[in-house]
Amino acid sequence: MKKFLQKYLWLVSMAIGGVGALLIWFFLPHQSQIDEFWWLIVKFAVFFAAVLGVSFFPNKLKFGYILAALPFFPFLMLIIPRASYYGIFGTLDTPAQGEMYTNLYFLCYPLIIMSVAFAHRLGGGKPGQSIKICVAGILLIFSGLLDLSFNTANGRPLAESLDYAYHIIILFGRALTWKEGLAFCLAHLPVIAIILALPMDKWFAKWGLIEDTELKTADNNKAAA
Repeated sequence: MKKFLQKYLWLVSMAIGGVGALLIWFFLPHQSQIDEFWWLIVKFAVFFAAVLGVSFFPNKLKFGYILAALPFFPFLMLIIPRASYYGIFGTLDTPAQGEMYTNLYFLCYPLIIMSVAFAHRLGGGKPGQSIKICVAGILLIFSGLLDLSFNTANGRPLAESLDYAYHIIILFGRALTWKEGLAFCLAHLPVIAIILALPMDKWFAKWGLIEDTELKTADNNKAAA
């Protein structure tokens, strides 16, 4: 079983993530509001399945670095054209707002996170490090940092309440004030610090998910640098 996981965990996880993403895209509504809490659970599960696929991807391929360019294709063939379309033609109608939101937060930002982690992995990074990159990235957006910055980044006065942060509203049952949102955001920072400090790769080696040689090789490369 350990040998199977070492060899195919990335493939199984990536397949689950890919199929799950398609199911979410076609069967969940494209909107900014979160009507059901289980939507968040499903999206998190699919995201982390994809993260495992990226983080355990084989990184000893001779020309593996070329694969780091693969995210350019969905960016240029789907995400950026859609973002450009809604930016040019506007999103005043509700369906267009939902499509814009889905494109930006379901496709664009997660793919940016995983692209960085994928490049790190292909460059010799350890699985745990790639996972930490993804977890830190997703915690930052769910911390409300973007929602707190939305008005200031666009030269607008601070919002009295974060009534547009639907992922926070579904957790608290109401919109937070800006100060409450700031406290909520800051509370994520020690969580991120703890996660970054976790010895994930030592755990993976102990559980047989990666070979000890991979862990030692990565450590040697780090020491040499």
